[in-house]
Amino acid sequence: MYRWWVFVHLVGVFGFLVAHGVSVSVTFRLRKERDPRRVTDLLALSGSSIRAFYASTFVLLLGGAVAGFLGHWWSQGWIWASLGVLVVTSLAMVFMARPFYRRVGFVARSMAGGSKAVSATQFDTILGSRRPWTIAAIGFVGLLLILYLMLFKPTLGFGSSPASPQPVVTGSPAATLRISAKGIAFSTSSLSAPASLRGDIAFANQDRGIAHDVAIYTNPSAATVLFRGTTFPGVRTVTYRIPPLPPGTYFFRCDVHPAQMTGTIVVK
Repeated sequence: MYRWWVFVHLVGVFGFLVAHGVSVSVTFRLRKERDPRRVTDLLALSGSSIRAFYASTFVLLLGGAVAGFLGHWWSQGWIWASLGVLVVTSLAMVFMARPFYRRVGFVARSMAGGSKAVSATQFDTILGSRRPWTIAAIGFVGLLLILYLMLFKPTLGFGSSPASPQPVVTGSPAATLRISAKGIAFSTSSLSAPASLRGDIAFANQDRGIAHDVAIYTNPSAATVLFRGTTFPGVRTVTYRIPPLPPGTYFFRCDVHPAQMTGTIVVK
C-alpha cells in the first residue's frame, strides 16, 4: 500500500506542475503581449487552470500524508520541513501574484473597452514589471528545496539518523547472518545461528527511501527486547553486532513495520 500512496502523491505532483505550468507560461507571455484583448484572454486561460491546480494540490497532500504514515516518516524532520516549504512558497506566490494579475486584468479590460485612462506606455510599463520574475524565482527555489528534502531526507535535528555500519570487534568468533528487506518484507522469515558466539547481522535495506530495522525479542509478544538495531532508510546495507544468545528460538521483526516484517531465529 505504501508504494500505491506514493504513486498517488506523484500523480498529484504531476498535475500540480502541469496546472502551475499554465500560469507560468502565461506570466512570461504577458511580458511580450501588448494587445489588451489578448492580455485578457491569456489571463482567462491562466484562471481556467485554477481548479486543476487546487485538485492536484489536494491529491499530492493526501497521497503524501498517507504515505508518511505508512512509511513512518512523520517522526522525521524532512517531511515537516517539506510541508512548511510548500505552504510558505504557495502563500508567498499567491500574495505576490494576485495583486499583479488583478491590476493587469483591470487595465487590460478597461483599454479593451475603449478607456483612455491608461496610456500604451503605462500599460507597457505594467506588463514589463519584474514581479513575474520574482514570483517564478520563489516557486523554483521552493520546488528545488522540496526535492532536496524528499531525496536526501535530512533529520534536521529530530527523528532517527541513517545508521553507520557497526565496527567488527576482533578477539571472539562470530557468525554472520544475512537478511534483506524489499517491498516492505524480509527476504526470509527464518534464521539460524550457533549458540554462545557473537553474531553479526548484515542487513540490506533495499527499499529506497523507506526506513527499516531489525529487533530481536524473546518471543512473538515482543515484550522483552534482546537487541534493537538502528533504524535507517534504504538503499543501504548496515552490519549490526548482536550479543551472544543461548540456545533457543527467538522472534525478530522490523519495529517500523511490525505486522508485515517478522521471523524467527533458531540458536542451535
